[in-house]
Amino acid sequence: MKSGKSFGFKRISPGSIVILFFLMSSHQMYAQLDSLNMAFEQAQSLEERSDALGELFYYYEHRRPDTAKYIAQQELETAQKASYDKGIARAYLHMAEYYCHNAYYIFDSVDHYLKKSIAIHQASKDSLGMARAYFNIGQSCYRNDNYNLAEEYCQTSADLYEAIGDKLNLAHVLSMLCEIHNYMGNNELATKKCMRSFSLYNELNIEEYKPALLNTMGSINYDMRSFDKAKEFLLHAIELSREYNKDFELSSAYLSMGEVLLEIEDFEGALEYFRRALALDRANEDDRGMSYAYYNIGKTRVKQKESERAISLLEGSLEIAEDYGDLMLQTKSSLELGKAFLQLNQFEKAYEYLQSSVSHAKKIGASPILRDCYFQMANYYYKVGDLENALINFSIYDLEQKSMYENESAKRIAEMEAMYELEEKQKEIEQYQKEKEIQELQANERKMVNYGLIIGIVLLGILGMVLYSKYQLKNKANLELERQKAAINLQKAKIEKQRDEISSKSKLLEESKQDITDSIMYAKRIQISLLPEKNQLKHLFPDSFVFFRPKDIVSGDFYWIHEIGEKVIVAVLDCTGHGVPGAFMTVLSNSVLNELVLENCINSPNVILSMMDTKIREALHQHQNHEDATSDGLDMAVCIIDRQKLELSYSGAQMPIYITEGEDLAQLKPNRFSLGGSLYVEKNFSNQHIKLKQGDMIYMATDGFQDQFGGERDKKFMRKNFKGLLGSIQNEPVQNQSLMIKEAFDRWKGGQTQTDDVLVLGLKI
Repeated sequence: MKSGKSFGFKRISPGSIVILFFLMSSHQMYAQLDSLNMAFEQAQSLEERSDALGELFYYYEHRRPDTAKYIAQQELETAQKASYDKGIARAYLHMAEYYCHNAYYIFDSVDHYLKKSIAIHQASKDSLGMARAYFNIGQSCYRNDNYNLAEEYCQTSADLYEAIGDKLNLAHVLSMLCEIHNYMGNNELATKKCMRSFSLYNELNIEEYKPALLNTMGSINYDMRSFDKAKEFLLHAIELSREYNKDFELSSAYLSMGEVLLEIEDFEGALEYFRRALALDRANEDDRGMSYAYYNIGKTRVKQKESERAISLLEGSLEIAEDYGDLMLQTKSSLELGKAFLQLNQFEKAYEYLQSSVSHAKKIGASPILRDCYFQMANYYYKVGDLENALINFSIYDLEQKSMYENESAKRIAEMEAMYELEEKQKEIEQYQKEKEIQELQANERKMVNYGLIIGIVLLGILGMVLYSKYQLKNKANLELERQKAAINLQKAKIEKQRDEISSKSKLLEESKQDITDSIMYAKRIQISLLPEKNQLKHLFPDSFVFFRPKDIVSGDFYWIHEIGEKVIVAVLDCTGHGVPGAFMTVLSNSVLNELVLENCINSPNVILSMMDTKIREALHQHQNHEDATSDGLDMAVCIIDRQKLELSYSGAQMPIYITEGEDLAQLKPNRFSLGGSLYVEKNFSNQHIKLKQGDMIYMATDGFQDQFGGERDKKFMRKNFKGLLGSIQNEPVQNQSLMIKEAFDRWKGGQTQTDDVLVLGLKI
């Protein structure tokens, strides 16, 4: 949890949202590029051409790194031809920034070009230019997660600004150093940099740069588990960001406040702040900023054990993070995806994402995240029964914890030594300045020595207490590890004993069969939990029924219902296949439908079908003739019923609906396309609108009933006969209609095997 863009990020939306915002912003981008190209073409001198190339470098720096490198080389050649020292220095700096970007981290190249740029500023005694150069390259390294280089260059910049006496720029650099140390987990040093920056802004009577500092202070207090203090800083950041129209800092503060509330398990409060950030980033067309909101919403869903809802959000966040080269976001998104798949017992996926998170965390030196990764890897190995690797990863996690304690102690000792050296230097300066008062100086020096000894003794005593406390904690952790090791060994012995007791292959096969059946029965309970509760359906439509008859234990058919004011959205879906394959498709379809209606607020039937088609094709890799693409898809009917105006809007994908029309039964025909499928065709879904009246019956059904083989000649029931059956029962009480449909189905099927999953939904207005 760090400052920047939410705790843990420096400044996405999945799927079609990214495409939408790209289209909205592309015109603006091309206009900017045209302006830069025009400035280059109209340049009257080599110096002006060099300046124009410098501006073009910044345009391409993150969009096309290789193009940016070529432009920087041209900028350097042009400035050298003109003997334009300022342009040469800037071009060298651009080459250094290039090697800091895009996960290159080639230190020798960064250092080589930076020194060339600095040498030019030194030759002209331009200390301000040197300070700016170090700060620019420090920011560039920080944006690309190279924190050690970022800290080194920014500290050099701070020293130069302090020597010059430029307080404003010094405050800016200290604010950046505060963020860097916070990311590196050194909150004590981060706090010092923040407070010094605050002091300078106060001295200069400047408020508008404080929101970023306040966000970082909120992050520091979050890390120290001081949540009330963190909220205090973040509320102040929100107030100042609004006052000075700083949308980036405001969005960051919203996300950070959400993370504080998430940590204290106020899930609804956290989601409210994450959604505020999402709305603000949408308004600003900031797709990369939106990715952090989606990440945090996904993380909240994981904590709520709603992993299926979290995965699509987290995968979208990860995809954009990879596009932008944001390793910190990749690290955290991968970790949360690993947790989500562990909750779902999808161990192969969980392992893949956890390994990726470990790799990124090592690369950027994110120790706190790395510790969490090892803990989750231990959990993974324990779940898959690999107790040896579970113990190894837990031991590494424990060592990381110990290393953290030791590093903290070493930092405190180093700071004490630095304070002592500074004190000695100050004494020497005072001695040279006051030679005539040497007697008084000696007396003061003796006092200072005595005070120093007293302070040193007190500090050493405190340090001793801290080290002893850490020693006790280490011993306690070692004892706990030994206890867990003994428990694991005991469990391992029990497992080996159980394995030896297996007497025959037939018994093993029988047990395996039972396990599979139990798993499918458990999957059935999960699938049933996805269906709307009967109480919800009865609450919205007191006279209603559902005839649901899966072919196997689990089903490829399901229905979905959601109330929005006086309107009710009702959908019936028939996914490809039945049994376990069909059930997997229902889970995917349910997740996509929740995302479209509940999170993206889409409430038009034909738009829901169109977006469902796009999402299903993307999820199954059907949109680009992917080698893993399948032809799976689904048929679907969507109705939106306005109970106040008595109006119905309907759109169907190969699935009609039936509505009473006096004594007759009308059929609303669907569009001829299914959703999904590897064969691409242009699909257009249309809406149909009709007026309703009290007492009307609406029937929605999959094709399982009409496709059932049976009767005297073992033929399909057929859609025509199914419509006739509904017409014959439409005036009966709803409870009787459900029973009559069941009896008709059983009578027709007789002793035949059920052909497909069957779902019939009846609603009375």
